[in-house]
Amino acid sequence: MPIVEISPSLPTYYESSGTGPPVVFIHPPHMGHTVFKYQHELSDRFQVITYDIRGHGRSGVSDELMTIPRLANDLLAFLDALKIDQAVIVGYSSSGSIAQEFALSHPERVKALVLSGGFPEVTTFTLKRQFQFGMALLRSGQIELLSKLLAVSHKVTKEDKRELFHECLKAHPASAYDFYEKSMQYTCTERLQSLHCPLFLLYGQFSHIRPYLELYKQHVPQMKSVLVSKSLHQVPIKKYHSFNHALSIFLKYL
Repeated sequence: MPIVEISPSLPTYYESSGTGPPVVFIHPPHMGHTVFKYQHELSDRFQVITYDIRGHGRSGVSDELMTIPRLANDLLAFLDALKIDQAVIVGYSSSGSIAQEFALSHPERVKALVLSGGFPEVTTFTLKRQFQFGMALLRSGQIELLSKLLAVSHKVTKEDKRELFHECLKAHPASAYDFYEKSMQYTCTERLQSLHCPLFLLYGQFSHIRPYLELYKQHVPQMKSVLVSKSLHQVPIKKYHSFNHALSIFLKYL
């Protein structure tokens, strides 16, 4: 089992395939690296790296207060442990908070920033309610229900549903709650103008997150974006063919 120690008593589980330029994928709260299972199809051109953040999946749990800057520092230590000087960082949904914080805090380590269903802050009613719903389920101990909802909403096949469900169950409830909470509180909108690496945004055509695209256009006019047709929010897995193709094209011209 590939594990690296990114700090004392904090083992981090990861999977890596391919030998090309490194692309690191970050998962949302209460999920794990499995949500990017179809991105390993890119390993014929890139080194695809997926990992479980602290308190999730097969990684260790820490009693340190979970904050977005701390999770960004975990990513820095993770890259150091793998001896990767620079990588493309891909954040999906609320893990975009980690990806953006990392790109803003450690710009020399980021070749490009990719956000699937990303947002620099939580401002819309629908998104805020989504966060609050996940936190409420965790607070009330309904871990299996939240895991089932995430597995069903992300599955392509029955096997996906089973794998995602069991991966979600491995998340430490307090860690997942803190990840939700800190991502909901996170904002980097006013710092986006300091983002100098290439920025690529992917949104589902019918995603409730899509309105944030206009916010990015205001602050990072040089960014690139793609709308994936006939899709909602779960683009990396539900529309993985389109996601992988769009990502490959973007990375080809870096």
